[in-house]
Amino acid sequence: MKYIVFLSILLASFSIIGCKEKRVRYFQYEILNNESICSLKPKEIFESKEFSMFDTFFKDMDGNPNDELSETIYKESLKNLSNTSSKYIFCFPKSSLKSDFLETYIQVELQRGKTFRQYEFKNYFCIKNNDLINFIEKEESIEVCE
Repeated sequence: MKYIVFLSILLASFSIIGCKEKRVRYFQYEILNNESICSLKPKEIFESKEFSMFDTFFKDMDGNPNDELSETIYKESLKNLSNTSSKYIFCFPKSSLKSDFLETYIQVELQRGKTFRQYEFKNYFCIKNNDLINFIEKEESIEVCE
């Protein structure tokens, strides 16, 4: 009987807390003034009331992380996420890239109505002939960028 009560309480807790569904979306970068690379805010960010749990992760074509880039853009990102007039989440100098390819993951919880939803925004890009090319699929980006 103890176990039935315990399991009932445990299941009730999970239903109250709920499992957060991660929504995967894609975003775009653009080059600004031929010096900076800026991430455009997806519509989900513009439509949200608030955000929490922000994190970014960057990798080069070989899968090596670029932690310096994450540290560089973190404070700017927090400010820009709250700023509804900013069309960018963050910008960084082209010179801070370790290669012409970048894989990006942005994880954030966005408030929609009364609840927060977990989002993961992805992008793969490379710079070829001084043009930035955005991709949705990693395999395609590597094929074009090599």
